[in-house]
Amino acid sequence: MNKNNALSRVSILVVLMSCLLVSTHAQLNVSDIHRQHQEQLKAWQSPVVERGHLGECVLDSFSIDVNEAEINYFFSKPLSYTPWREDNVSVFKQSLEMLHQNKLESYNVKVYANGYELEQLIPNYYRSQIDSSRFTARSKHSKYITNSEQEWFSKGLSANHIALWHSHGWYYESTLDRWEWQRARLYGTVEDIFTMAYVMPYLVPMLENAGAYLYMPQERCFQSNEIIIDNDIASKGASLKLEKGIRFDEQIGFKAVDTLFTGDNPFVKGSSLKVTNANGLVANYRARVPHDGEYAVYISYLHASDNAKEVKYTIHHSGGSSTFIVDQTMGGGTWAYLGKFHFVQEQSVLIELEANGVVSVDALKIGGGMGHVARHPTQEEVSAIGSSNEKAKVETNHFGWKTSQRPRYMEAARYWMQYAGMPDTLVYSLNKERSDYKDDYQSRGEWLNYLMKPTEGAEVNGLGLPVDLAFAFHTDAGVTPNDSVIGTLGIYSTELDSGYFSNGQSKLVSRDLTDLIQTQLVDDIRTLYNSKWTRRAMWDKQYSEAWRPNVPTMLLELLSHQNLADMRYGLDPQFRFDVCRSIYKGMLRFLALQDGRDYVVQPLPVDHLAIVPDKKAYKLTWQAVEDSLEVTAKPQYYKVYARKGTKGFDNGTVVKGNTYQLPKLKKGEIISYKVTAINEGGESFPSEVLSLGFAGRRAETVLVVNAFDRVSAPAFVDEGNFAGVAWWNDQGVPDKYDYAFTGYQYDFDRDSPWLDDDSPGWGASYADAEGQFIKGNSFDNTIIHGQSILRAGYSFVSVSDEAFEQEQYDASLFPVIDIIAGEEKTSVSPNKQTEKYKLYTDELMNKLKQVTANGQHVLLSGAYVGSDIHLTKDKQAKDFAADVLHFKWRSNHASKLGELVCNDQATMLKGRWRFNTTYLPHIYTVEAPDAIEPVGKETITALRYAENNASAATLYSGAYKAMVLGFPIETITANSQRDALVKQILDYFMNDKKKK
Repeated sequence: MNKNNALSRVSILVVLMSCLLVSTHAQLNVSDIHRQHQEQLKAWQSPVVERGHLGECVLDSFSIDVNEAEINYFFSKPLSYTPWREDNVSVFKQSLEMLHQNKLESYNVKVYANGYELEQLIPNYYRSQIDSSRFTARSKHSKYITNSEQEWFSKGLSANHIALWHSHGWYYESTLDRWEWQRARLYGTVEDIFTMAYVMPYLVPMLENAGAYLYMPQERCFQSNEIIIDNDIASKGASLKLEKGIRFDEQIGFKAVDTLFTGDNPFVKGSSLKVTNANGLVANYRARVPHDGEYAVYISYLHASDNAKEVKYTIHHSGGSSTFIVDQTMGGGTWAYLGKFHFVQEQSVLIELEANGVVSVDALKIGGGMGHVARHPTQEEVSAIGSSNEKAKVETNHFGWKTSQRPRYMEAARYWMQYAGMPDTLVYSLNKERSDYKDDYQSRGEWLNYLMKPTEGAEVNGLGLPVDLAFAFHTDAGVTPNDSVIGTLGIYSTELDSGYFSNGQSKLVSRDLTDLIQTQLVDDIRTLYNSKWTRRAMWDKQYSEAWRPNVPTMLLELLSHQNLADMRYGLDPQFRFDVCRSIYKGMLRFLALQDGRDYVVQPLPVDHLAIVPDKKAYKLTWQAVEDSLEVTAKPQYYKVYARKGTKGFDNGTVVKGNTYQLPKLKKGEIISYKVTAINEGGESFPSEVLSLGFAGRRAETVLVVNAFDRVSAPAFVDEGNFAGVAWWNDQGVPDKYDYAFTGYQYDFDRDSPWLDDDSPGWGASYADAEGQFIKGNSFDNTIIHGQSILRAGYSFVSVSDEAFEQEQYDASLFPVIDIIAGEEKTSVSPNKQTEKYKLYTDELMNKLKQVTANGQHVLLSGAYVGSDIHLTKDKQAKDFAADVLHFKWRSNHASKLGELVCNDQATMLKGRWRFNTTYLPHIYTVEAPDAIEPVGKETITALRYAENNASAATLYSGAYKAMVLGFPIETITANSQRDALVKQILDYFMNDKKKK
């Protein structure tokens, strides 16, 4: 070794020893800094606002990176459950930076929870810098199914496709060999169909009115009747006929069977027709419905790449015809939903199929039908609820096959999927037929994936359909000991597949969707209903309905169906509407951002509807309703829908202003109208329906005032340990229909424990009403009054009470004012802060004082005409009733039978009548009719309740005539009885005019 080499090695050794000493010193410094900072953190206070059921947010660990001059804080998963925005992220980080001393003062802070940096948890909607990984390039595709009668909403959802479902359903529990609900019956409902009462009447039409096409894994038609029109086996009287000269080849397709057994797929049992020379009209589907009503129409075909992309289906219904354009290159081999239409028994249903080129023709389905999937235990069973891993051997031949015996819409999704042609082991039979319970919730995501394309590695082709997002609507369990609500929980999942969908899109986009919807929901509920509504967590967890779908997905737990405080809201139809509007707005904002477009929220329904004289005819007028929660929800134009007689409504006429000239009527004709408001975002829900009828040129005209606007939850009782739904006091008023009522509550003991879903304790309810349609406020009662008026020989027009009450409304042309009070009465919000649906408003009383002072006659009928005065202790209304209408309240719940007889003094009346106090599907129940008594010498009791002779109606005959009925006229069950009563009253009212 030479001298130079030796010196070189010594130098290197010195350098290495120096570096080691520096490194050791640095480590000692970092270690000291770490210990010091750990002590400092003991003084840290979290700025996170406490949220219901969030879980404890604790600092798990932290690391100090001296090279990068930053500190990384790692918190427990619950910190990720809160909604993060740029401002509260900054506040949170500053709360940690405030503890930095000495060398740490200049260090940057990074906060992590659930494996994500806190900034990553901010939705794109609230970011100043967009996270592009949450976007995906939208494929350029034609819309799957287009309604030709619907406008294109450029700032709505006309380009979007949404998968949507409500919770659970009636299913076969193989361990008990019975069909049952997946949850317990509580407070007159059960979660399996309780959430359906939100989704079907509200959320579905809101999204469709915005232009979206919806996929649903459950039957969406409430008709228990079903008609199949097919080339293989068709329902009685139904036929499918091809036009002459059509050439076709048979392919695999649908075939109807009475019962579906394990593994059966009706879409491979029959045939479809592949037409190769289509040039216009291809086929006619014809059938007759068993009774008048609204029916869903589904089509089917076998899709292929050479099929026509614009296949035209024209549905001729009682209101006219509606046309849909279907892209047959995708979505075949299953039921494709077109819409719901009104058909009448006397008129044959006709549906025409037109196309050019190649088209597939297969079965068409009308109505919902009854469940026909049969089940029995398999040879080897597993627990359906996961409470035991024990396996039990059974002999299957000991058990018969069982169908649900329920309308198909009540069944769990798993059975619809089988009927809709889904492949069993890929979609709805994931547990080898051992657990329908698990298959039901697990299948929903797999069904969605099959709509788009098969699960990774599957050999079965999917349907190639576009899907933009998925949404599962549930309610939760849980009880509070006081009046506080459990509140709203959102669930999404990012955990699998490294946090990305198969198209490369970050699964944090599901958190964005969840945050936007939950934020919108809670903000709106706090504004409209309860400022203390609980915003619960946003869970990132592997719930099957959240992680399986291969698109942005949210699972919502709106409230607790087990908690009385929550259900005070949950059973209110107006709350259901507002909740669904919030969900729709959240989806709209999310999709608008994803698609890079502006959004506009569809308007609220119009009000102040009126049919008013206009020279020698009539015109329809209305007013827009401002949405205090949404500035974009302003109408740009309107659509007026017309209905002749009792048929369906037409497709509407676009109107720029807020008046519409009505055509002249023929003698004996009745036409009804409703109005919607439209903007770039969509179409509103329809207004109430007003009708008019013409009895001839010489006939007097009666003004019918619709003052029945109320929809309501039932009454509640809460007296210590005795609490629940006070159905005996007030059953509530559904919005048109309630499909989710199971039966009355029977267990009111707060201390009654849950033992089993068959014995759920407090809130437990009967099952006798399941499958019944509970009629509520149809908002279409003027035609019932009008039909009787017309048959009595008088013309009629109608007006809403809001318009009638206005000072400028001129009622002087009408000799008789018929006021429909229905079940209108003052209703108080659950938090007792607001009142609505007051019958005797100042404006109504002033208007009636005017018309009676003018010598015009008044007919007022309703269940709470006296009770609304008594219960509110309204002295002004009490005096008005006595001085103007000449009656006073005596009792509510005056009749259980609903039978009426004439009082001898009322010589102008003859007959017996009966109104509805029980269940009937076509008219609402009057559970608490009023007994009212006459006031003044010129007033008599006109009618009495037969079972107790209480006064049911009063009649004043003085300077004018006023008859008040303690029950609603429209609930008289027999048309002939209602006609007779209305005619006798009107003839008596008009008697003085005839003499003159």
